[in-house]
Amino acid sequence: AGRHHIHATTTMATMGALITAPSRRPGPLKTFSMIATLHYLTLLSAVSFVNPSSASATPPPNAGLHVSGGLINGGNTCYLNAQLQCAYHIPRVRGMIIDPPSVSKNSAASSPALASLGYVFAAMQKAADSGLDGGYEYAPSTPTTVLCRTLGIAAWEQQDSQEFWKLLLPEFKLPQLVDLYQGSYEGYIAAIDGSGRERKREEQFLDLSLDVSGGSVSTALEDTFCKPELLSEKEGNGWRPEKGADKVDALKGSLLKANGLPPILQLHLLRFQYDWQTDTMSKINSRFRFPKVLDLSNICSGIEKDEEARVVYELQSVVVHVGEYGSGHYYAYVRPDARKNTWYRFDDDKVTEVTYREVAADCYGGRSSRIAAQEAKEGFFAKLFRGSGGKYGWGGRSSSAYVLQYVRRESIPMLYDDA
Repeated sequence: AGRHHIHATTTMATMGALITAPSRRPGPLKTFSMIATLHYLTLLSAVSFVNPSSASATPPPNAGLHVSGGLINGGNTCYLNAQLQCAYHIPRVRGMIIDPPSVSKNSAASSPALASLGYVFAAMQKAADSGLDGGYEYAPSTPTTVLCRTLGIAAWEQQDSQEFWKLLLPEFKLPQLVDLYQGSYEGYIAAIDGSGRERKREEQFLDLSLDVSGGSVSTALEDTFCKPELLSEKEGNGWRPEKGADKVDALKGSLLKANGLPPILQLHLLRFQYDWQTDTMSKINSRFRFPKVLDLSNICSGIEKDEEARVVYELQSVVVHVGEYGSGHYYAYVRPDARKNTWYRFDDDKVTEVTYREVAADCYGGRSSRIAAQEAKEGFFAKLFRGSGGKYGWGGRSSSAYVLQYVRRESIPMLYDDA
């Protein structure tokens, strides 16, 4: 569950074959069946890309955010629900999916994935607006049956949340939407013998995969983009600049630049590792910190003064995995408005308003040092009746962030106001 990126030519059959799960490795998803195709045609005639402005003539006072009332778990569809909540609560993304740009409607109309998700998002928005004063408390939860049937997803099979969304995006056939998530970095190999020989290649990504062993996002990004690997000729892994040339010492690395950053930045935390000796997969639950405001000015190379605003991001949502490899559950923490500090936990059809402190305690993984310090001051009976759960966040000892979704601060007006 750690491939860097995919190409936009991925077919639905490929999507089904590649999506894998932290909970268990299922077989390939089914491609479109005759029933799914007929269902899709019926969906197109019924929905025809619903315009969100027509959902209610007099929207309630707090309807602007359209806070979801939750999504119903169809069996093991928590992985899908968590990612959809992250996407739905960005108005630009929600608007593109419900009512695709006019220049793309011809190609978008041929996308069953886009039509079915548009139907689900429109239903979520209508349900959100039906809540008391536009609030989520009394908003009904929305089923994702339409989407699952259209994509041929077996609702009882758990999948990997990160790979599901990354593979689904190109299926929308909506370049404007993909561009919100897609960025690029420069991969290079450069000889260090003073000859100036080097090789560069642009690599596109829909998310960046980060090693969690460093303990924080900043450390992981520095290791990925600021610390090149030495290819040593003496150690047998030198670089051969061209065919027939002798191997030379070289540096191999990646460079992140401001102009390669997308408006929506997803960071995939590599929580699952393969042990070559035991031939098994396991989950890394160690503590991994991430900032609420992510400043990449020290990570991006060659940044100009007028580019500084382009590298500052606000945390918008977190996909959490609780459990181990072989069993588990997904849910999400979302900030519907990136300019405010109001957070919600979306655990399928259960929606709860939370503080950011609760988000961090649950998503960092491992034991909370702050809570542990408080417990050290408690008496014997307080510890006895509280138990050991207080050392961890809401999800317990095995909960930790799996995907972090940031929005670029400079792009917030486009993502929220202009949608």
